[in-house]
Amino acid sequence: MRPDKTLLFNRSSFENLLTSQDYIQAVEKAHILHASHHIIKTDLIHADAPEGEYHIKTGGLLDQTPYYGLKCNGGFFSNSKKFNLPNILGIIYLSNASNAYPLAIFESTTISTMRTAAATTIAAKYLKPDAPIHLGVIGYGNQAAAQLLMLIENIKVETITVSGRNPEKATKFADSLKSKVQHPITTTSIEDLCLNSNIIITCTPSTTPFISRKWIQPGTFIGAVGADSPGKSELDPKLMKTAKIVADIKNQVITVGESQHAIQQNIISPDDIYCELGELLINKKKGRTNAKEIFIYDSTGTAIQDIATAAYIYEKLKNNDTIPSINFFG
Repeated sequence: MRPDKTLLFNRSSFENLLTSQDYIQAVEKAHILHASHHIIKTDLIHADAPEGEYHIKTGGLLDQTPYYGLKCNGGFFSNSKKFNLPNILGIIYLSNASNAYPLAIFESTTISTMRTAAATTIAAKYLKPDAPIHLGVIGYGNQAAAQLLMLIENIKVETITVSGRNPEKATKFADSLKSKVQHPITTTSIEDLCLNSNIIITCTPSTTPFISRKWIQPGTFIGAVGADSPGKSELDPKLMKTAKIVADIKNQVITVGESQHAIQQNIISPDDIYCELGELLINKKKGRTNAKEIFIYDSTGTAIQDIATAAYIYEKLKNNDTIPSINFFG
């Protein structure tokens, strides 16, 4: 049947539809297809603008129904103060990769936030220490909240600590989550958090490393989420030498991820990256093999995560008459 409409998904049409398990399922599928070479090439473009930056990520999945798409997000970090707008705005375009027909357009930030949290949770489930979990989250934005909430829903934790360079914001962030979390949430310095946590998630736009390798204990898992463009950095580059690095997409992390700085400084080479996330999922690479290994999941975000999640939503709602649509070719 010839398609005749493109569905238009605003945030409210799907944000309460998916559970954390739905996001995890979609992201796992994306990385399994990637590791099995059943994808259309992924790529990314970064462009600086006078007041912010743009990220454009493209890629496709060669599944039972093939999909291709792209996400264009703008990060304009004065938006909330200047325009009363979110600091990150964007859309996802989803097409049928058999004929290029545009199936749907989505508000992107909800999908971006949740698929990123899902990927970190997947990595943590494979690479976490076999010990009581003490979770530390550095950052106080929407991504930090999503990471914290999805992790504790899927991994049993003993304690939760949050921190950041602004203690007042960290305290406000902790207070905002108390109604959603059964555990007490404490705040402390970044150093103290690192010394006393064995799962550490970093979710900041920092361009200056703030975690010293001296603070990281044997057996720790670090989800390095913040570095996703040239120049961003949260970890001491020397820490990359002492850890096993698992990339979401290797050719991205070496240029825009946390690994970029250690490679530029000749501390590691691209060949030192242990594996990609999908290789763990298809058992091509082993996860944790001893209690002392330090793992860093280098998360840059990838279009296949976006497209897999958008396709999941599309398949659930494509026959729902309440979703508005447009016929671009009518």
